[in-house]
Amino acid sequence: MTTSLVSPPSLPRQLLLQIQPWHQHRCRPFGDIVSLRAQARGTTNAVKSSPAVETDYTWDVYVSQSTNKNKERGIIPPSSIMEAFISLSPTSENVRVYPANWSKQSKSKGKGHTVRCIRRRRSESGAADGEVVSALEVGNVDSIEKVYRIITEHMKMGEINQKACECLKCYFQGNERLDEDQPTQAITLYNQALTTARDHNNKQTTPKLPLGTILMKRATAYLRRAANHRKLLRILVRDLTDTVPSASTIKILYQTSSTHPALAPSIFQRLIQDSKLQQTKFRQIRYRHDMYEFALLHAAQDSLQATQLLPTNGKAWLLAGQCLAELRKLKESNQYYERALELDPSLEKEMKGVLERNRKSQEFIEVAKASGFSGDTLRLALDVAA
Repeated sequence: MTTSLVSPPSLPRQLLLQIQPWHQHRCRPFGDIVSLRAQARGTTNAVKSSPAVETDYTWDVYVSQSTNKNKERGIIPPSSIMEAFISLSPTSENVRVYPANWSKQSKSKGKGHTVRCIRRRRSESGAADGEVVSALEVGNVDSIEKVYRIITEHMKMGEINQKACECLKCYFQGNERLDEDQPTQAITLYNQALTTARDHNNKQTTPKLPLGTILMKRATAYLRRAANHRKLLRILVRDLTDTVPSASTIKILYQTSSTHPALAPSIFQRLIQDSKLQQTKFRQIRYRHDMYEFALLHAAQDSLQATQLLPTNGKAWLLAGQCLAELRKLKESNQYYERALELDPSLEKEMKGVLERNRKSQEFIEVAKASGFSGDTLRLALDVAA
């Protein structure tokens, strides 16, 4: 998949099969639209059906980029449309996907994106940039189901397991929830996507689904959930601090009860009540801290597994380093950061100062341990103060 923005090649009008926006054909099957438009234009260039994927041809798929449409709920972004074409295509080497910069006249009036598919004949050398055989353009593409129908009914690339569509649908819905800062709902959707993807891939069925990418997203969602737990954790610690009397206050209360014995029972009773309240708040702190660490452990597990599935993806190694750093595994975190830089030098700006910050944090932890702090107390103190 090409990431830089390109302009799709100009094509003769008689070669391009223009399909009207989807919302104008709610009652018509997708295949009927093709035949109706082909008959109306008198063209015979529509893609002929074939029982199997044709290896003598390749497809160039151009997806329009529109930031305004990305903001509308229920419409998946163009990056997801591109990923769907790659993930659902039975033979990825026969499909090249590009983000496209459309001319003003070519923009779709519907809510979805415009997709142009160009079919080429492979050259004698096997190159995928041969003669253009046919082309089609579809407007208002805003869902996985529509990508599925383009691939199977238009591009005629063979049957695709419906489970693959279900997986990607959950995956993209999870991305939408994550963008809306709803990590718990996102994790639930990623769980469904991963369950479907593992079952699908284990059956040796094509296409292969992006397990590693989904794991990276779920790890990010767990990190977001951990951050939310830490915010609540800090609030609880602040509330507990406000209820604990200082040493000077205790001294004054003791002197008052000694000077005025009649007030002693009420003073001690109040201290006992405050002590019970403090115990309740401390239990809440321990529970919230456990939830925080639980989310971090899940994030680390997913990110480490992603590096095994995507060993050349620098961002996967970067994410694993971030998760390990949050767990105070700073030496291991630096190793993953260094590997991420080796794979993708462009991450250097994003990681500026991270390695040095890890080194200083490690020195602080060693000093704290030497001073007698250890275990849960040290972790809680570091997580609240971070």
